[in-house]
Amino acid sequence: MARSLSRPRRALVALLCLGLGLGLSNGSPEANASPPTAVEPEPPETFEAKLELLLADAKLPETVQIGIAVIDLATGETLYAKNPDLPLNPASNAKLLTTAAALDLLGPEHRYATRIWADHESVVDGVVDGNIYLQGSGDPGLVTGEMYELAGKLRSAGITKIKGKIIVDSSRYDADGWPPGFDQKDEFASHRAPAGAAAVNYATYELFARPGKALGDAPDLSISPAIANYALESEATTVEGNRNQLWVALDEDAKTGKVTITFKGKIGLDAPQGDWRFPVSDPSRYAGELLALVLREHGIKVGKGVETGGEVVKDADLLATHRSEPITDLIRAVNKHSNNFMAEAILRSFVCCDATTAEAALEALRNWTRDIGMPQDGLQIGNGSGLYDNNRISAAQLTWLLRHVHADFRIKADFMASLAIMGVDGTTKSRLSDSDAAGWIRVKTGTLDTVSALSGYASAPGGEPLAFAIVFNGLEAKHKLPARQIQDGFAGLVRAEAVLRAGTRPAQ
Repeated sequence: MARSLSRPRRALVALLCLGLGLGLSNGSPEANASPPTAVEPEPPETFEAKLELLLADAKLPETVQIGIAVIDLATGETLYAKNPDLPLNPASNAKLLTTAAALDLLGPEHRYATRIWADHESVVDGVVDGNIYLQGSGDPGLVTGEMYELAGKLRSAGITKIKGKIIVDSSRYDADGWPPGFDQKDEFASHRAPAGAAAVNYATYELFARPGKALGDAPDLSISPAIANYALESEATTVEGNRNQLWVALDEDAKTGKVTITFKGKIGLDAPQGDWRFPVSDPSRYAGELLALVLREHGIKVGKGVETGGEVVKDADLLATHRSEPITDLIRAVNKHSNNFMAEAILRSFVCCDATTAEAALEALRNWTRDIGMPQDGLQIGNGSGLYDNNRISAAQLTWLLRHVHADFRIKADFMASLAIMGVDGTTKSRLSDSDAAGWIRVKTGTLDTVSALSGYASAPGGEPLAFAIVFNGLEAKHKLPARQIQDGFAGLVRAEAVLRAGTRPAQ
């Protein structure tokens, strides 16, 4: 993204230029005349003054709530604060709590196991004369490729046929369904996927549509993965032009679990392929149908379909196991790409054993914040992802958390590695990408309709990081871009202060 200075940044640069005595000349007598006698304003010198100028020039309305805190991790000194104790909706900055707790409570090497079992002694000469069981443990990162891996293990063991059913055991959770707060807004969107202990592909699927070969033709439609109980139909048409005006309608049979997806609208003959990701309605059935698909593709016949709501029988025989990547890797997707589904799945892991409820997991997270001594005034933890309006946390509490994690040798490195690097990757790849701050600021972003948040660390060679949080609530649509520009300018100034402080500290 080509860099352009925001109004706050332009104002700051203009003042700094004036303070250095720099000017522009166009060669005219007026341009070369003596300067006016009026005294130009001095550029801001202190860190606090620079931040105040940045905020003042933005002219956000008084209805916007702002919470800011900056602390020096080397000394614990508060370098700047504005409404630091005001509890605000942190949006996805709530994931900082979830991922830090995961590293502490579960350990960086924690892995999730997805297993396939068979009825006791039912495998004879490659035939399962009974049922098999897909048992989920809430793996946040289980995807189609890993289901192929499980099916391949069965084929390698010589299994060619399953006479009974595929029974999906999702009993690690009390039930499939929406995490807390997800019912506040009725969105058919991939970021609002239901939870399930055996869920696959983040409880989502992908749709693809290309124009038909000729005007008037139906579009060429496909779904991935192409499981049996998801059917595609079309009432759409290929028309002239290059615009994609397709939309979908869903119809689900509650008894059979079959989902019919009907494409409507029109797509231009010259339009590129369109792709969409949508949430599944029944994570357990989706997982079972996907297992059936990959088993068949490995040449294993499946007899009686999929059943959900069951549990592995006590004397079952283990056929195959897939173990996830460790938590230290999984939380990178949570923080760098703000994956809501994964955050909620990791949260459920904070309580052991079967039938875990979301509320029990949330209470475990709340207890963790109390155990580490985190200030509690105004703190509300209502889900693990920050989606919608279930959480409240102050800028001071966010920076307290960042300082606490940074001081914990066991989890510090893995936590920092999970954050988006401004100008380099994740949700901040294009932010500050052409500045000298790129690569030196690690953050978590947070965005909702009226919320924008940015929290993390800024550092410099030879220095300890500064921790910061800047959270806006009550934004209107027209304020979103200015708020983001303020955050970028703010992060850049924090990084500049880190450089200054690193230069003033003696070498270790």
